[in-house]
Amino acid sequence: MSLRFGLLGLLTYSDMTGYDLNKAFDSSLQFMWNAKSSQIYRELGKMEEEGFVISRIEPQDKGFDRKVYSITPSGKQAFQEWLEAFPNDLASPVRDEFVVRVFFGQHLSTEDLAFEIQRFRRQKQEALQILDGISQSAQEAAEHDGLQESNFYWELTINKARKEIRAEIEWADETIKELEKRS
Repeated sequence: MSLRFGLLGLLTYSDMTGYDLNKAFDSSLQFMWNAKSSQIYRELGKMEEEGFVISRIEPQDKGFDRKVYSITPSGKQAFQEWLEAFPNDLASPVRDEFVVRVFFGQHLSTEDLAFEIQRFRRQKQEALQILDGISQSAQEAAEHDGLQESNFYWELTINKARKEIRAEIEWADETIKELEKRS
């Protein structure tokens, strides 16, 4: 996925500012795709040049004016074409620096490696809690905005992320036990 299709997809729900898109990205797509706010704003500019989105300025009584983005018909068409064109290879690209470090773990002390794996486990536990919050927020948003149909699909992706994270926690627990045996 390129960032643009995540942004176009979010804009199919409603018009949003760059700030709103960044928040929506962080609260919905962060477990599938990471993006920094600078990348989001840069991509919005490109998409506006290409005619996939348009923006309008909304004056504010207090603070800065808001630049609100809307998806255009050509943006909707590009999003739909991307959505329907599943790639042949559906496996996620693998770029896991943490696991590469474990792979070369013989060059670390067992204690240091165990410490990092425990830290990894804690971060995954925190990620599960974040997912629970995202799920709750999605449910509330769906009920508030009449997006129950969308929420069904959101929950499918949240459940996939939960299962992946639980598997990583299980791996960490097993690995820590194996390292403790070696000590």
